[in-house]
Formats: sequence, structure tokens, C-alpha cells
Amino acid sequence: MLNSVKTAAQPNRQLLRSSTLIIVTFAIAFYPRILAAAGVPAVVNFLHFACIFLLLGFVLPRIRSRLHVKLSTQLLYGLYALFLAIATSAFWNDAGIINIILSFLLLSEPFIMLLAIVGIRMTPSSTQRFHGWLLAAGLINLLFAYIQYFVLKLQVVGGPDAIKGVFLNQGAGHHVGGAVALTSAVYVLNHPAFGALWLRAFLALSFLPQTFPMSDSKQVVAVFLGSMLLLTLTKIQKIGTAIKYLVISVLAIFGVYWAIVTLFPGLGYWLNFSLLVSSFQAKFSVFSIIHDAFTSPFNWLFGLGPGHTIGRLGWLIPDYAHILKPLGVTATQVTADIFTENDTNHLTNAITGSSMFSLTFSWAGIWGDLGLFGTGAYLYLWWVTWRHICVDNLSKFLVLNMLLFGAIFSWLEEPGYMLFVVSIIGLQWQSRQQKLAEQSAESYP
Repeated sequence: MLNSVKTAAQPNRQLLRSSTLIIVTFAIAFYPRILAAAGVPAVVNFLHFACIFLLLGFVLPRIRSRLHVKLSTQLLYGLYALFLAIATSAFWNDAGIINIILSFLLLSEPFIMLLAIVGIRMTPSSTQRFHGWLLAAGLINLLFAYIQYFVLKLQVVGGPDAIKGVFLNQGAGHHVGGAVALTSAVYVLNHPAFGALWLRAFLALSFLPQTFPMSDSKQVVAVFLGSMLLLTLTKIQKIGTAIKYLVISVLAIFGVYWAIVTLFPGLGYWLNFSLLVSSFQAKFSVFSIIHDAFTSPFNWLFGLGPGHTIGRLGWLIPDYAHILKPLGVTATQVTADIFTENDTNHLTNAITGSSMFSLTFSWAGIWGDLGLFGTGAYLYLWWVTWRHICVDNLSKFLVLNMLLFGAIFSWLEEPGYMLFVVSIIGLQWQSRQQKLAEQSAESYP
């Protein structure tokens, strides 16, 4: 009897350690800007990379059930294909070994977190504890924003861009903080365990001001509306239904247009059709700049090398040159050329333009760095996530958010935001498996 008790207790202790390590990894990726602002050396911004490697090594040997093994294997295939694409691109373009490591970590980190969450069998208490940590992260981000706005009044000097939540001293921190806030609102509203509907509605409403008007993250609202429309379209099965939703969408677009012009007349400037065309032409000129640097047809397949165009690694190299140069990091002129074009064009720069039309967005960086091969491997990971891990509309909506954000700015390689969102998706999957297990136990007492 004593032996059976010990056998039953052992998996629970292992589970506790696994789930705790997942939470610690998330926290280190979500809060490093606070530590850096408090005087901790800048290398703290890279600490989550080491944690994600430790997490992967810790979780893999503990994957047991057939379902968890199958799902984890599919993610591992995608991660291997992505690493192979990055390594091939690096060797073809004479990129440094550190370029391979950092590029892989930046792109794979969310999927390693997903693998860790769906690879182990969590108990309901462990799942709920992680939900609590995610809610706390959203509330802490909100608290920082409220203090910055109402107490420190940072917007008086730095404008709404200064309201960054926990993403301090980060150029696009106001957008990231706003996205986390709006994601938290949707998350809280759709999670009954957080309390009664009136309480969840109150919490959800409290998150909204951080997105607008406090941080002026209107692009976040646009992405959420776009994701809602795309999610609706995925539900359409009949032509008649498609026409009905198309009519509704057109009416909604005109309604939003009227509201914007009426309530925020300054935004009407960007709703000029010819101006929008010119703005998107400026944004997509990044592909021409990257293509002009191609020296071989193989660049179409493997790109110009990890960190050699406009991926997040290309951004990091100048800022962390004192750390990365001794490690053998490599860079090219292409990154500087893209930033120059972005900063000199009146439609895309930070003063007269809009970040909505920035040339420095994730999908351009992935294709430019890794070519079609690397982009295909990365998309395969998203396909596995959508097909096998997204168990409800909330999860699919959040995936669409991330994919659309990747077409605006360098969101897909933003650790704090990405790990926050994929953690919600992974926990939704865990909750579904727990419900199915409960239903199975009731059917076969």
C-alpha cells in the first residue's frame, strides 16, 4: 500500500516541478524590462533563452501518454525543420554560429513553450494556478500603465507612446503593453473560473483604457477587429451564409469609418484611399530592398542569412553589439538600408508616419533572413498549432491576432507578448483534455 502511495505521489511531484518551471520561464520573459530599468545588466533580456532551453530539456523526458507524445512529436518535427532552415541559411550566407542560435530561439520560443504546456498532463489545480499567474501578469502590466498615466503623467512629456506598462524602455512598448491589455480583456471575459460574469466584465473593461486612449495603440484594435472578421469567415460553410456575413462586414466597415471620422477626425487623414495605397506601397518596398541584395537564386530558398535583414535579431545586433560582437555575430548593410528607408519616408517614420506601415515587420524579416524554406517551416508550426492545439474560438482568435501582428511590426519575435498568448492557448488545450477525462470517467464509473 505504501509503495502504491509513493508511486502515485511521484508523478504529482514531477508535474509540480514541470509546471513551476513553465511559470518561471514565462515570468523571466515577461518582466525583464522591469529588472533592466532597476539597474540589472542588459544581459537579463537574454536570460529567458537559457530558461526555454532548460524547459525543453526538462519536459521532453517526462512526456508519457500517446496523445502528448503525438502532439509533441509534430511540434518537434516543425522545430527541427526550422532549425535546419536557419542553419542552412547561415552556412550559405556565412552567418555566425551565434546568429543560428539566437534566430532559432527568437522564432521557436513560443512553440517550445507550447510543447512544454501540452506535453505534460497537468492537474486542474496546476492549470488553474497558471491561469492565475497569467491574470496577475495582465493586471501588473495594467497597474504599471495606470501609474505611468495618472501618477507619473509620462504622457505629458513623452505623449501616449510613453505609456508602456511593464515593457519599459522598449520602442514599441506602448503597442506591446496595449496588446497584452486587450488580450487580457478577452481572456478574462472568456474564462468563467475568474469569477461571476459581472466581475469578469468589470475586469475586462478596466483593461481597455490602456489600449486607447492611454497608450494610443489603435493598431492593436485594428488587428483585433481583423481577427474577429477572419475567425467569422472560417466558420462559414454555405454560400448564402458567406454573402450574409459579407454584407454585415461591409456595413460594419462603413460604421467604423463613420465613427472614426466623427469621433477622431485626426485619424480621417489616414482613411484617404490614395494615401493608403501609397502607405502600403512604402511598407511592401521592404521586399524590393531585400530582393535587390540577392546574389543567387538560392537566396529565394534560404534568404540572406539569420539576422542579416530585418528580423528581430537584425534589430538586436546594434543595440547589443558589445555582447554579441565577441560571440561572432554577423550583420549586413541590408538591415541599415531598410531602417534608413523606414525612417526617411514620411509615411512610415515615427514622427509623421504610422507604425502600421512600417517596413520592419516579422514576415518580411523571416522571409528575408530564411527564404521560402524557412518561412514554410515556420508556417508548419503555426499549422500544427491551429489544427491540433487550438480547441476553441478563443485560441483561434489569438492565433489570428499573432499572425496579423506579424504583418505590422516585429511582433512574432517579441518574447513577452508571444509567451503570454501561447500560454493561454496551451492552457485552453489542457482544460479541454481535463474536461474530456472527466466526461470519460463519468461514462465509465
